[in-house]
Amino acid sequence: MNNILTLTFAAVLALTFTACDSGSRPQPQKGGARQVSDAERVYVAPGKLDDYYAFLSGGQSGSVFVYGIPSCRFLKEIPIFEPRAGLGYANNPGSESYRRLHETGPMWGDTHHPVLSQTEGRYDGRWLWINDKANGRVARIDLRTFETAVIKRVPNIQGAHGLAACLPSCKYVFVNGELEHDLADSTDATKYHSLIAFLDGESLETRFEVAFVGNADIASSGKDGRYVFSTMYNSENAVTSEGMIERDRDAVVAIDVPLAEKALADGKFTRVKGVPVIKPEDVPGLLTLIPVPKNPHGCNVTPDGKYVLASGKLSPTVTIIDAHTLKVVAEPEVGLGPLHTTFDGRGNAYTSLFIDSQIVKWNIEKAIKGDPTYIVDRVDVHYNVGHTKAAGADSSYPSGDWLISLNKLSKGMYLPVGPAMPESQELIDISGEKMHLVAAFASLPEPHDAVFMPRQTLADKVVQTYEPAPAAVKLGEEKIVRNGNKVDVYMTCIRSKFVPEQFEVHPNDEVTIHLTNVETIRDMTHGFALSDHGINIAVDPGQTQVVSFNAGPRGTYWYYCTWFCSALHLEMRGRMLVKAPNEPLSDSIAPPPPTQAKAQDTDKKASVSYE
Repeated sequence: MNNILTLTFAAVLALTFTACDSGSRPQPQKGGARQVSDAERVYVAPGKLDDYYAFLSGGQSGSVFVYGIPSCRFLKEIPIFEPRAGLGYANNPGSESYRRLHETGPMWGDTHHPVLSQTEGRYDGRWLWINDKANGRVARIDLRTFETAVIKRVPNIQGAHGLAACLPSCKYVFVNGELEHDLADSTDATKYHSLIAFLDGESLETRFEVAFVGNADIASSGKDGRYVFSTMYNSENAVTSEGMIERDRDAVVAIDVPLAEKALADGKFTRVKGVPVIKPEDVPGLLTLIPVPKNPHGCNVTPDGKYVLASGKLSPTVTIIDAHTLKVVAEPEVGLGPLHTTFDGRGNAYTSLFIDSQIVKWNIEKAIKGDPTYIVDRVDVHYNVGHTKAAGADSSYPSGDWLISLNKLSKGMYLPVGPAMPESQELIDISGEKMHLVAAFASLPEPHDAVFMPRQTLADKVVQTYEPAPAAVKLGEEKIVRNGNKVDVYMTCIRSKFVPEQFEVHPNDEVTIHLTNVETIRDMTHGFALSDHGINIAVDPGQTQVVSFNAGPRGTYWYYCTWFCSALHLEMRGRMLVKAPNEPLSDSIAPPPPTQAKAQDTDKKASVSYE
């Protein structure tokens, strides 16, 4: 058996590399009419708006990328688990974003699975959650501002991989600790467990965890609040890749959430590092293992909540499981290397085929009935697709018009930029019986998954300006406050001026800038960069940002606005004057007096000598 599995594994690898060797694959010629039609489908004229926001996980960039669909235009990067100096995010040790990130782990992260909040089966435009696989963290993004609001480290887990919201209420988000280990922190592999952690949807505090043997992979939720699901591989509890494929079957894990909550209330748990951990052997019925082909990957509940689908990865099949009885009802073949499945709301599923480099469209009910015509269509993609996601497919009301294929390789698609090429995303029209590939766009490494949200759901909820916080600095109330060697500068900015335009400190004073942008209209962001101090912050209209730093040695240090804001943008600057330790300091915020030196009269000729 081991030899057979090893040969199968080798064949899979060979097929994978064959699929990658594709620079010479002939492309079908398209007529001019088709090309014009494709261009028209994705063209969004200047001043017009896209139909969808698409949120793509940024992988090892630690971000979320926002694109407009169907134009495929890049709109924004939301930094989460890595500093972004250009955006003033987590790059200044004295800033809130830096402290929040630094307190939860390394200044780097690996984002995988974006999840949108829902109300009554529809996206509601409140929150987006994202995981950090590398460091066991989950973040919540406030979609009113497109800014990271909360980051929490999840105790006891390693490899925070699959992420989903517990529907229908989003009371919890649950995250799979994919990488097994001993909860007592020993290195004894026979004691290894994986964990699925349930977090409060708003605060992200860990409420409880469920432990079991095997690796929890991709997560999905039923629609009625009863079960949540995860694919599980490595039922062997092995620590080598060969050992992880010894058995013929693995499982889909179903967790009974109300039963877990009852166990929590009844005290049937063990507290580990402050978190209740529930073991299935202590709560009969809590955990159901549903056998599926070896090493499954994708786990997706249908929009109507009737079925949960597990993609085979090492099997050419997708397993269809009744989401209420937990019984397998069908196992149709769809192609080589099935990874993830998404939906159009018309009874069709779309599965990504990593080895075949295809998206396959198939009808779920026909597959269950054994109708041989269940395969509807196939479309080639470029190349080795991982995740795929149709608009609205994670909700109860998919749109059924657009699908993104998130491909791993882009050989030959874009201008060469070195040994590593851009990531390739392809947009597919799924509105008709046949799929049609209409556009491709590059992205930074490495989107794993995506979610769509209709423009109408979100656009009006995005705030134009921040509501001033209680600590906001008001015009006319700027001031300098000293307490020994600690100096607080309460400052405002508006086109094209900082107030105060200078402040005085002594060498190595600890300076804190409280900067409020007092603009009242959208898109008037200002920046504050301080020369030779590594400081840059961005302040949106109505927002207050706080940053602390050491003043450093004696001298003049200019601060200036980094976001172009007006014709006098270059003149929007000020001075931090670091005076000698024995020099007196002024607390005045009045404009400095005119300088004594006079500028050269440009109407007169001047001779200049350089010595």
